[in-house]
Amino acid sequence: MDEYGTRSVYGVTSCTPIMVAVPLIASPAVAPLLLAVDFDGTITMRDTLHVIVDEHGCEGVWDDLEPDLRAGRITIEEAMSRQFAEVKAPHDDIMALVRERAGVRDGILELVEFAEEEGHRVVIMSAGFRTVIDMVLDDIGLGHLEVVANEAIFSEDGCTLVFSDDRGDICELCDRRCKRHALSVRHEGEPIVFVGDGISDRCVSGMADLVFARAHLAEWLDERGTPYEPFEDFHQVIARVREWQGGERAAA
Repeated sequence: MDEYGTRSVYGVTSCTPIMVAVPLIASPAVAPLLLAVDFDGTITMRDTLHVIVDEHGCEGVWDDLEPDLRAGRITIEEAMSRQFAEVKAPHDDIMALVRERAGVRDGILELVEFAEEEGHRVVIMSAGFRTVIDMVLDDIGLGHLEVVANEAIFSEDGCTLVFSDDRGDICELCDRRCKRHALSVRHEGEPIVFVGDGISDRCVSGMADLVFARAHLAEWLDERGTPYEPFEDFHQVIARVREWQGGERAAA
């Protein structure tokens, strides 16, 4: 385990054979998982923050901020505050824009159905905005899922960001307020599967037993030599989790 808490292998459990008249390997239904899933760029096809800023914010602001954010010279909160400083649009206009342009990644409904059938927990963990996330999830019938996120209040006079208390104190691993705290307080000892794509997913991905990554998160993990599963839709996630449950994890 390195300074980000990244595990070098996915499976960590073991068992001692005993003479009993039942199978030694429990079925996945009695071995629940915690599935922590990012929202922007993971559940959605496009990052909703970028969708909003591209339409209503300052052109090119993300291009200016991204190098400093990737290098750790500014925090996610600082970047978001600067991104949304010029956003002035009514709430309903923002919601309509996201509905039109963000899109939803294929297979998310099936992932949640799979998790609920198998007794796994699903938590949506985002650095984005609760009002946007709730709208998208409600639209696709997933409004019952637990969501951890920040918030934004949109109006014609400007945008007010409200950062979540669920970020906890400064993380001792990444020196930032990050998703690791929110996942830690929800973790009940079960294996963790994390699915993400962005900078805010870096540190928390180190808590997971199985990581699915794309875009920036995948690039960052590649640079560190950290194993992960690539994905472009949630059908791939379901298939790999089933395989992992029945193979590597059971044999560990």
